[in-house]
Amino acid sequence: MVYDTGTSNRIAMTRKILITESDVDIKLLLSSLLKKHYQISFLNDAELLLKGSFEKPDLFILNSQLPDHSILEVCKHLKSHANTREIPILIISASEDIDSLMEECPGDDFIRKPFSGGELLEKVHSAINTKITSR
Repeated sequence: MVYDTGTSNRIAMTRKILITESDVDIKLLLSSLLKKHYQISFLNDAELLLKGSFEKPDLFILNSQLPDHSILEVCKHLKSHANTREIPILIISASEDIDSLMEECPGDDFIRKPFSGGELLEKVHSAINTKITSR
């Protein structure tokens, strides 16, 4: 039997993830975990998300503690615009009150810091695969 192990990886590599994260260590961790599977880019300024100044991704990964805007404001904005409303949002949070954030915020999934690489990859793969199958 012949197995094409490269096809699924090539398909995944065409998927784009846009990340907002200010912590350098978390950025390095996200980069090392995700760059093997996806095209990733970082935005340091949530204002650019609100202005739409980015290449459209297949997934947003947002830190719940954005320096210049509330995560609630950014998520509501992204989910209310036609060109971004269908893009899944994964929110990373170190907040003790993540349960209330989950109730208030229209993010599609949440992950609590600290998290494992396996947990992150599972959530990312799930979010992207759900988006692909719902088209």
